[in-house]
Amino acid sequence: MTRSGSFFRSKVAQRIFFLFILCALLPVFVLSVLSYTQVSSQLKRQSLDRLQNSAKAHGMSIYERFLFFETNLKLIVSGNLNSESNQLDIHRAMAVNQNIFQQFKAVGVITASGQLTLLHNEFKNVPGAMINKALTPGPYKPSHFFTPALENTAPGRVFMMIKLNPGATNSETLVGEIKSTVLWGIGYENILPPMTDLCVIDQFRNIMVTSFPADRNLLHRITLKIDGAAPRSFGYKQDQTSYFVSYWPMFLRSRFDAPGLTIILRTRTSNALAPLSNFKKIFPLVILLSVLIVLLLSIVHIRKNLLPLERLKEGTLRVAKQDFKTRVIVSSNDEFEDLADSFNSMSTQLDREFDALTTRTDIDRAILSSLSTKKIINTALKRMFVFFSCQSISINLVVEKQPDTVHAYITTNIKIRKTREEFFRITAEDMQTLSNSPRQILVDSTAGACSFLSKTDQQTKHSFLVLPLFFDNMLKGMVALGHLKDSPFSDNDLRHARQIADQVMVALSNSSLVEALEKLNIGTVQALARAVDTKSAWTAGHSERVTELSLKIATVMGFTPGELEVLQRAALLHDIGKIGVPISILDKPGRLTDEEFEKVKEHPLIGMKILEPIPAYVDVLPVVSQHHERYNGQGYPYGLAGQEIVIGARILAVADVYDAVVSDRPYRNGWIEEKAIRMITDEAGKHFDPLVVKAFLAAI
Repeated sequence: MTRSGSFFRSKVAQRIFFLFILCALLPVFVLSVLSYTQVSSQLKRQSLDRLQNSAKAHGMSIYERFLFFETNLKLIVSGNLNSESNQLDIHRAMAVNQNIFQQFKAVGVITASGQLTLLHNEFKNVPGAMINKALTPGPYKPSHFFTPALENTAPGRVFMMIKLNPGATNSETLVGEIKSTVLWGIGYENILPPMTDLCVIDQFRNIMVTSFPADRNLLHRITLKIDGAAPRSFGYKQDQTSYFVSYWPMFLRSRFDAPGLTIILRTRTSNALAPLSNFKKIFPLVILLSVLIVLLLSIVHIRKNLLPLERLKEGTLRVAKQDFKTRVIVSSNDEFEDLADSFNSMSTQLDREFDALTTRTDIDRAILSSLSTKKIINTALKRMFVFFSCQSISINLVVEKQPDTVHAYITTNIKIRKTREEFFRITAEDMQTLSNSPRQILVDSTAGACSFLSKTDQQTKHSFLVLPLFFDNMLKGMVALGHLKDSPFSDNDLRHARQIADQVMVALSNSSLVEALEKLNIGTVQALARAVDTKSAWTAGHSERVTELSLKIATVMGFTPGELEVLQRAALLHDIGKIGVPISILDKPGRLTDEEFEKVKEHPLIGMKILEPIPAYVDVLPVVSQHHERYNGQGYPYGLAGQEIVIGARILAVADVYDAVVSDRPYRNGWIEEKAIRMITDEAGKHFDPLVVKAFLAAI
């Protein structure tokens, strides 16, 4: 599994990832849209404001030039006016004001008769309207006279006039034609902002000067906006090119006797919004970087949280497969690490619980498979030795007929298959100590409690856990676990030890009860067999002798303990059917008649009918009913032959005949052993199974 991306297969990881992305990217997207909209709008507004300020600044600059030219004309008049005639001393003015004249294209004086006297350069095409304006009496204000540009191809002409004696009707007028490049700030005197065009119009929409082809629609639109309260900046298109336009109306009436002007500045939208264009290029990269950072943080966050979860998931799967040894390692310094520690503690506890369960299961299996006291003890010793990791373990059982003696089964090395057995005396003080602590006793090797522990290699141990075994309030024994360390048992270990000890006690009690029942059963069968045999003085002990010989033969033939048990019961009860045979026939000293012999031949079937109601003897019935069958098929009651006869009946046939011929009967004396063996051997393959005869010979 690749740790880098496997956690994305988890539904939880996918849910967290998409939730993280949604919670992070949605605000980023919304903020991006808002930021882009606001920044774009702000940059556009700033560009328009900047253009508006430039138009105003340029208008104020033109106005200052008007004042500059007015001052220069007044300087020409100052000191050069004849006090007696109120006329300008032309020669002196020309001599003194040469530097001032350089500011004008031409300077002259218009007399009261309308004649123009030149002071500097020559006027070209003097407008008649200007002469009329100069001869018209008026207030004491400097006057401007404007001549619009011809066909918008050249700047218009601008004249400034000052009356030398404003109070007189025949006053002369000083007039100067202003240099257009100086006044408007374009041409070689260009003071316009970079990439900006200028257009100046009068109040009649006449173009005074322009650096771009201004169409009439634009001028009309500006005129409408001047008359209204609309903003002084707007955008428009000309020849498929977008422009921003800003204007500033300049009022001259307050200072000059002249119509107002409108200063118009134009710049391309692309130039004005160059910062916005850069912003549009940079902003997507910023958004992309933000998205990548969000993705990186989300992946790091999910990995940090999901990898511990993935390890915990793997741990649970191992636990599900009963692998409790592997530990989950998480080093996140958060709750996941605490959870992993808790999980490891839980798996350790489960491991102990399952080991305890396995130990109890093995003991149960030993009980179910054998009910042998020694097998139960050996199983318990081995399992507890491994489970508790102790250095020694002993199961001590009180001898039934000697309550002060214990039979100890001791294990100090599990590799040694044979368990050491010892018999120890137990003192009254030990009995009292065990009775006072019926659940458990923790014994220090130096305490000296429970003297019988000295027999279990105490010199190599430091502590013992003693678990008394009580049944019906009677001490039946104790389990002792020895350790090299002091107090090595946890609370769970003590609980498991007590549970296993109780189970061992139950198992041993059940084994003891089963053994007692088995003895009772065998005793009952033996008593019944003796009752049958005592019906006739000649057959006393016959069933027990036949049983003993049958078991020897079966042992040679390799019978299992279960098969030997069935054969033992069948041998003891094989003649129980003789209860139905009259005693006169059984004890008859002479030869039996055919009718009497037929009566005797009924006893196998009578025995089967007697035992048939007992379910535990179902395996015994074929042996009892067939023990008089012959290997060659000449026997009774069914006439079975060879392998049709059950093996137990074939064994019983040999043992029964052998004991019958060597025993005394009313009608004859018993045979000597050699003769009986020779007869059995001769009948091999006829009366008896040859394999059984071979085992018989080996058995005797």
